[in-house]
Amino acid sequence: MLVLGGGPVGLAAAVELARFGVPSVVLEQRARTSRHPKTRNLNTRTMEIARGWGHAVYQRLRAIDTPPGWKSPIRFLDTLTGEEAGQIESSGFLGPGPEISPALPVMSSQDLVEKILWDTALASGLVDLRFGHRVTRVLPGEEPALEAVHPSGETYTIRGSALVAADGADSLVREQLGIALDGEREVNHFVNCYFRADLESHIGDRTGVLLYVGGAEAAGVFQPLDARGRWLAQIPVPRHEWESGAHTAEWCTRWIRAGAGVADLDVEVLAVGRWRMNATVADRLVVDRVVLCGDAAHQFPPTGGLGVNTGLQGMHNAMWKLAWCVRGIADRSLLDTYDTERRPPAKAAVEQSLANFRNVVRIAASMMYGLDSGLSPQEAIKAAHRYGNHLGVELGTRYDSAAVIPDGTAPPQVDDPYADYAPSAAPGCRAPHVWLGRGDGRLSTLDLFGPCFTLLTTVEGRSWLEAVAARTGVPLAAFAVGSPGLEDDAGAFTALYGVEPAGAVLVRPDGHVAWRAPVAAADPAAELDAVLARLLGRSRPPEGPEATGETGRSPS
Repeated sequence: MLVLGGGPVGLAAAVELARFGVPSVVLEQRARTSRHPKTRNLNTRTMEIARGWGHAVYQRLRAIDTPPGWKSPIRFLDTLTGEEAGQIESSGFLGPGPEISPALPVMSSQDLVEKILWDTALASGLVDLRFGHRVTRVLPGEEPALEAVHPSGETYTIRGSALVAADGADSLVREQLGIALDGEREVNHFVNCYFRADLESHIGDRTGVLLYVGGAEAAGVFQPLDARGRWLAQIPVPRHEWESGAHTAEWCTRWIRAGAGVADLDVEVLAVGRWRMNATVADRLVVDRVVLCGDAAHQFPPTGGLGVNTGLQGMHNAMWKLAWCVRGIADRSLLDTYDTERRPPAKAAVEQSLANFRNVVRIAASMMYGLDSGLSPQEAIKAAHRYGNHLGVELGTRYDSAAVIPDGTAPPQVDDPYADYAPSAAPGCRAPHVWLGRGDGRLSTLDLFGPCFTLLTTVEGRSWLEAVAARTGVPLAAFAVGSPGLEDDAGAFTALYGVEPAGAVLVRPDGHVAWRAPVAAADPAAELDAVLARLLGRSRPPEGPEATGETGRSPS
């Protein structure tokens, strides 16, 4: 398998493919992982995915989290040390708590995240990391190929069973395949400054996840990276200034001191970058055996923290389908459901992130500059209430495709489907978290989901367990809730998953419910066969060593 792009989504794609026993080659034109913080937030759903990469990976990511007090609120001030105009509580960055998810979100920086993913990919033994290799041409088809330039200057061609395009906002793959972008481009232009300064001692107890400033000499946002002196300043500039590229370290230092309201602040500028804000989604995510992921598939305004998370969650949706298609477990049609399932939530998240940005502009206009934005200060804050409050879109997304078998039920209604989440095991939904086991041995239902379909039943669903044990053609696991080590003393599983004790729920490798049998079946083996065949787009489930993953194909 070929992966083009070694950012967070590309590296994570290689890690995810390794879970399925699929070797990959990652090609990245940079010589090393990012030195720039860039994105910061790994939300709750993303960290649930990270639990599937192993305890060590999850704990390393948790270890780079900011200390308590730096995930909420979002503050609006004239300067960091000046007058505060208002704030938005951002509970989405805090996470929903242990009754909804076993995972905790992380607020850190991309440079640290990429290094952890690099180490994880390398440790898998299935990933060939080729940094410093510049790809110049894409050849799509049943066996996609890339023409690349080795760091030595030698040009070579490499083929693979499929191609994951995670090559960023200016994606070469997207361009050469003629895939259009829908949405707004160049909404605004920014200079990003990564720096060290002891802002914490000047802020006092006015901590927060985003500190917007809007004084006469500096307007933009300060982003704390570790609460120990590492910061990122995001500074909007007019297009003509942005194009000049004249924003030096000295210019950034002046802006930081003005924005902080500390004229003699000691500032060490570590890196300066420029970027354009887009709000777009590719009109196709799948072409033959090429899939677009991350910024190649969609570009987000940063106002919401959903960009890299949507990229990682889309990648998670795509990789099991891609792996099973190239291994012959599923029909090619399964891969098309990646586009069907992920473009709608990506489009909705892009649109809301753009709305968040425009609300911030209104807040700045009405609260900081006294301008008429069409909203009063109170109305501007109320209009921006979704900013940082996104549990519905990250945990409540429901898929509707050929990779889901509906049962006529719907998830519970919530007041705001973007911000609010109610657990549901209706087909297409994220399988809910339930604590199982006792004492120090507790684990989540989410921890049971591996690189296979997972059937959940109870100790009374023995016939389902026997049917799974008899199947050899599809990667399939089964667990009896209530058995030793999986005790459910509160009876939460059957209630939350909407099944009787002898019923069953089939969960996909990406943690979404594929099918549900609320009650016992007359012939569980026959029903399971029919369900698997339908989900995999085949007349009957495959059999043999290729289907069970006993063989793999390395890229050449």
